Amino acid sequence: MTGESHEQGSEPAQDVVAEDLAQASDALFYAMRRVRSSAAHRIGGLSLAQLALLQPLDRQTSIPVGRLAAEADVSVPTATRMLQQLEAKGVVVRRRSPHDERQVLVSLTEDGAARLALLRERLRERQTRAFEAFTPEERVQLVTLTRRLTELVASSDPADLD
Repeated sequence: MTGESHEQGSEPAQDVVAEDLAQASDALFYAMRRVRSSAAHRIGGLSLAQLALLQPLDRQTSIPVGRLAAEADVSVPTATRMLQQLEAKGVVVRRRSPHDERQVLVSLTEDGAARLALLRERLRERQTRAFEAFTPEERVQLVTLTRRLTELVASSDPADLD
């Protein structure tokens, strides 16, 4: 927006700050995505999309395919294809629910759980090393501001992008 006319009451410096923040946020997002993608592939033999599908299984041992799909923001048929690939790799097992034959439940295998645990551990180690560049006060500030920004982004209306 720099160089363009500004709305009444809008200060050019605020636009530059907003643009800088947007660029910095995007750069952070893409850097984190690259690291997670590379680590997921290298350590677990997984794609980033597969990792997103599996993460809820860290918190709960057996989850219906539909809920995994919803949490990963993919369609049920897409989740099913991904889970077939993961089952072939020995990462998950799928079974019919004993309470509802229409429902398929997904669980991590021991190998799948070990892969996710190792991946999580390696990512945390890398993050810990990166965060050591900040003072304790800066880390507190970073956590506070990151959580606040996450809440603001998560609560924004997707229709605003139309």
